[in-house]
Amino acid sequence: MTKGKLTPQPNFSPAVKPIVLLINEQSLSDAELTATGFKELKLGKVIGTETYRWIIYTDNVALVDGSIYRLPSWGCYTLDEKNIESEGVAPDIYVKQTFKDKNEGKDPQLDKAIEEIFKELKK
Repeated sequence: MTKGKLTPQPNFSPAVKPIVLLINEQSLSDAELTATGFKELKLGKVIGTETYRWIIYTDNVALVDGSIYRLPSWGCYTLDEKNIESEGVAPDIYVKQTFKDKNEGKDPQLDKAIEEIFKELKK
């Protein structure tokens, strides 16, 4: 039986290669929490525009007639106590995608992400 080679894959990070995370104004809820954790863990660069600022957890509350309503129950904060719903997540590298870009099939955020990955791979 032959043994395989050990992989350089670390135990507690997602990759031995550089990674980036794309966010924009359509990143909301769990995407904002993911971006917050990604930045806090310093897993890579965050590229794009600010997140939507729409993250709060709600619970169902039942009424006597059987209907329900949603009641905000808790918020989400960074480790330094910033309210993600108030502040959102700012990218490390700001790149806006315009309506014109979308109409022309261009994605400057993705282009910048690829550029940053190649820059990191050269190091």
